[in-house]
Amino acid sequence: MRTIHYRLVASFLGDVGVVWEGEGGAPLVVRVMLPRLDSPTADGIRKDYPDAVEEIDGGPGTLCRVIGAFLEGRRGEFSLDGLAIDRCPAFQKRVLCETVRIPRGRVTSYGELAEAIHAPGAARAVGTALATNPFPLIIPCHRVVKTGGYLGQFGGGTAMKKSLLLLEGVAVDGRGRIPPAFFR
Repeated sequence: MRTIHYRLVASFLGDVGVVWEGEGGAPLVVRVMLPRLDSPTADGIRKDYPDAVEEIDGGPGTLCRVIGAFLEGRRGEFSLDGLAIDRCPAFQKRVLCETVRIPRGRVTSYGELAEAIHAPGAARAVGTALATNPFPLIIPCHRVVKTGGYLGQFGGGTAMKKSLLLLEGVAVDGRGRIPPAFFR
Protein backbone atom coordinates (compact mmCIF):
# COMPACT_ATOMS: atom_id res chain seq x y z
CA MET A 1 0.00 0.00 0.00
CA ARG A 2 1.34 3.40 -1.01
CA THR A 3 1.29 6.31 1.39
CA ILE A 4 -0.29 9.44 -0.07
CA HIS A 5 0.84 12.87 1.16
CA TYR A 6 -0.20 16.39 0.29
CA ARG A 7 0.84 19.95 0.86
CA LEU A 8 -1.17 23.12 0.38
CA VAL A 9 0.45 26.07 -1.38
CA ALA A 10 -1.23 29.37 -0.49
CA SER A 11 -1.84 31.76 -3.39
CA PHE A 12 -4.04 34.62 -4.54
CA LEU A 13 -6.28 31.96 -6.10
CA GLY A 14 -6.62 30.03 -2.86
CA ASP A 15 -4.81 26.90 -1.72
CA VAL A 16 -3.28 24.76 -4.45
CA GLY A 17 -2.86 21.13 -3.40
CA VAL A 18 0.17 19.04 -4.37
CA VAL A 19 -0.44 15.31 -3.86
CA TRP A 20 2.35 12.75 -3.97
CA GLU A 21 3.17 9.22 -2.99
CA GLY A 22 6.29 7.76 -1.53
CA GLU A 23 8.21 7.39 1.69
CA GLY A 24 11.70 8.84 1.74
CA GLY A 25 13.51 8.98 -1.60
CA ALA A 26 12.08 10.98 -4.45
CA PRO A 27 8.35 11.71 -4.19
CA LEU A 28 6.12 10.94 -7.17
CA VAL A 29 3.57 13.71 -7.71
CA VAL A 30 0.24 12.20 -8.72
CA ARG A 31 -1.89 15.34 -8.81
CA VAL A 32 -2.01 19.09 -8.50
CA MET A 33 -5.40 20.26 -7.30
CA LEU A 34 -6.60 23.79 -8.03
CA PRO A 35 -8.73 25.69 -5.53
CA ARG A 36 -12.50 25.62 -5.92
CA LEU A 37 -15.08 28.15 -4.83
CA ASP A 38 -17.43 25.52 -3.40
CA SER A 39 -15.06 23.72 -1.01
CA PRO A 40 -11.56 23.95 0.48
CA THR A 41 -8.78 22.24 -1.46
CA ALA A 42 -7.92 20.03 1.52
CA ASP A 43 -11.49 18.68 1.53
CA GLY A 44 -11.20 17.79 -2.16
CA ILE A 45 -7.92 16.01 -1.54
CA ARG A 46 -9.34 14.05 1.39
CA LYS A 47 -12.37 13.11 -0.73
CA ASP A 48 -10.21 11.73 -3.55
CA TYR A 49 -7.45 10.38 -1.27
CA PRO A 50 -9.11 9.47 2.06
CA ASP A 51 -5.88 8.26 3.67
CA ALA A 52 -3.77 11.23 2.55
CA VAL A 53 -1.53 12.77 5.19
CA GLU A 54 -0.79 16.50 5.17
CA GLU A 55 2.93 17.27 5.21
CA ILE A 56 4.39 20.70 5.93
CA ASP A 57 7.99 19.76 5.10
CA GLY A 58 9.63 17.19 2.87
CA GLY A 59 8.15 15.77 -0.28
CA PRO A 60 8.31 17.86 -3.45
CA GLY A 61 9.43 21.04 -1.68
CA THR A 62 11.12 22.53 -4.73
CA LEU A 63 7.99 22.02 -6.83
CA CYS A 64 5.83 23.64 -4.15
CA ARG A 65 8.20 26.65 -4.05
CA VAL A 66 8.11 26.98 -7.84
CA ILE A 67 4.29 26.84 -7.83
CA GLY A 68 4.22 29.53 -5.13
CA ALA A 69 6.66 31.73 -7.06
CA PHE A 70 4.71 31.23 -10.30
CA LEU A 71 1.48 32.31 -8.60
CA GLU A 72 3.24 35.42 -7.30
CA GLY A 73 4.05 36.35 -10.90
CA ARG A 74 7.71 35.35 -10.76
CA ARG A 75 9.28 33.24 -13.45
CA GLY A 76 10.04 29.67 -12.58
CA GLU A 77 10.68 26.61 -14.63
CA PHE A 78 8.57 23.54 -14.08
CA SER A 79 9.95 20.10 -14.80
CA LEU A 80 8.12 16.90 -15.65
CA ASP A 81 10.61 15.01 -13.49
CA GLY A 82 8.86 13.50 -10.50
CA LEU A 83 5.39 13.62 -12.08
CA ALA A 84 3.34 10.45 -12.59
CA ILE A 85 2.73 11.43 -16.22
CA ASP A 86 3.39 7.87 -17.38
CA ARG A 87 0.12 6.89 -15.70
CA CYS A 88 -1.81 9.01 -18.19
CA PRO A 89 -3.32 7.36 -21.28
CA ALA A 90 -1.07 7.58 -24.38
CA PHE A 91 -3.11 10.26 -26.20
CA GLN A 92 -3.39 12.42 -23.09
CA LYS A 93 0.34 12.08 -22.47
CA ARG A 94 1.05 13.33 -26.02
CA VAL A 95 -1.26 16.30 -25.45
CA LEU A 96 0.28 17.12 -22.07
CA CYS A 97 3.86 16.85 -23.33
CA GLU A 98 3.08 19.26 -26.19
CA THR A 99 1.21 21.64 -23.87
CA VAL A 100 4.37 22.00 -21.75
CA ARG A 101 6.04 23.53 -24.82
CA ILE A 102 3.68 26.54 -24.90
CA PRO A 103 5.82 29.40 -23.57
CA ARG A 104 4.75 31.72 -20.78
CA GLY A 105 2.93 34.72 -22.22
CA ARG A 106 1.68 32.79 -25.24
CA VAL A 107 -1.37 30.68 -26.06
CA THR A 108 -2.37 28.15 -28.68
CA SER A 109 -5.73 26.80 -29.76
CA TYR A 110 -7.11 23.32 -29.20
CA GLY A 111 -6.95 22.78 -32.97
CA GLU A 112 -3.35 23.97 -33.25
CA LEU A 113 -2.40 21.66 -30.40
CA ALA A 114 -4.10 18.76 -32.20
CA GLU A 115 -2.09 19.59 -35.34
CA ALA A 116 1.14 19.76 -33.32
CA ILE A 117 0.66 16.19 -32.06
CA HIS A 118 -0.21 14.98 -35.56
CA ALA A 119 -3.89 14.48 -34.78
CA PRO A 120 -5.60 16.97 -37.13
CA GLY A 121 -9.29 17.35 -36.44
CA ALA A 122 -8.92 16.14 -32.86
CA ALA A 123 -9.48 19.51 -31.16
CA ARG A 124 -12.31 18.12 -29.02
CA ALA A 125 -10.22 15.14 -27.97
CA VAL A 126 -7.42 17.54 -27.02
CA GLY A 127 -9.92 19.49 -24.92
CA THR A 128 -11.03 16.30 -23.21
CA ALA A 129 -7.41 15.33 -22.48
CA LEU A 130 -6.75 18.77 -20.98
CA ALA A 131 -9.96 18.70 -18.94
CA THR A 132 -8.50 15.81 -16.96
CA ASN A 133 -4.94 17.20 -16.76
CA PRO A 134 -3.71 15.92 -13.38
CA PHE A 135 -0.95 18.57 -13.25
CA PRO A 136 -2.44 22.02 -13.97
CA LEU A 137 -0.02 24.94 -13.65
CA ILE A 138 2.95 22.58 -14.21
CA ILE A 139 1.39 21.51 -17.50
CA PRO A 140 -0.12 24.87 -18.49
CA CYS A 141 -3.49 23.86 -19.93
CA HIS A 142 -4.66 27.42 -19.16
CA ARG A 143 -2.60 28.47 -22.22
CA VAL A 144 -4.89 26.55 -24.60
CA VAL A 145 -7.86 28.54 -25.90
CA LYS A 146 -10.54 28.36 -28.56
CA THR A 147 -9.60 29.04 -32.18
CA GLY A 148 -11.21 32.49 -32.18
CA GLY A 149 -9.17 33.53 -29.15
CA TYR A 150 -11.96 33.02 -26.62
CA LEU A 151 -10.80 31.51 -23.34
CA GLY A 152 -12.72 28.25 -23.38
CA GLN A 153 -13.10 25.94 -20.42
CA PHE A 154 -10.72 25.37 -17.52
CA GLY A 155 -10.82 23.09 -14.47
CA GLY A 156 -10.48 26.05 -12.12
CA GLY A 157 -13.11 28.06 -14.00
CA THR A 158 -12.89 30.70 -16.70
CA ALA A 159 -12.11 33.51 -14.23
CA MET A 160 -9.09 31.57 -12.92
CA LYS A 161 -7.91 30.87 -16.47
CA LYS A 162 -8.14 34.56 -17.28
CA SER A 163 -6.27 35.47 -14.06
CA LEU A 164 -3.45 33.04 -14.87
CA LEU A 165 -3.09 34.37 -18.41
CA LEU A 166 -3.08 37.98 -17.19
CA LEU A 167 -0.45 37.02 -14.60
CA GLU A 168 1.70 35.77 -17.48
CA GLY A 169 1.23 38.99 -19.47
CA VAL A 170 -1.37 37.74 -21.96
CA ALA A 171 -3.92 40.42 -22.85
CA VAL A 172 -7.63 39.61 -22.76
CA ASP A 173 -9.92 42.18 -24.35
CA GLY A 174 -13.31 43.35 -23.08
CA ARG A 175 -15.09 40.59 -25.02
CA GLY A 176 -12.96 37.91 -23.36
CA ARG A 177 -10.75 37.32 -26.40
CA ILE A 178 -7.01 37.05 -26.67
CA PRO A 179 -5.47 39.10 -29.50
CA PRO A 180 -3.65 37.16 -32.28
CA ALA A 181 -0.28 38.61 -31.20
CA PHE A 182 -0.30 36.28 -28.15
CA PHE A 183 -0.65 33.07 -30.16
CA ARG A 184 2.55 31.08 -30.58
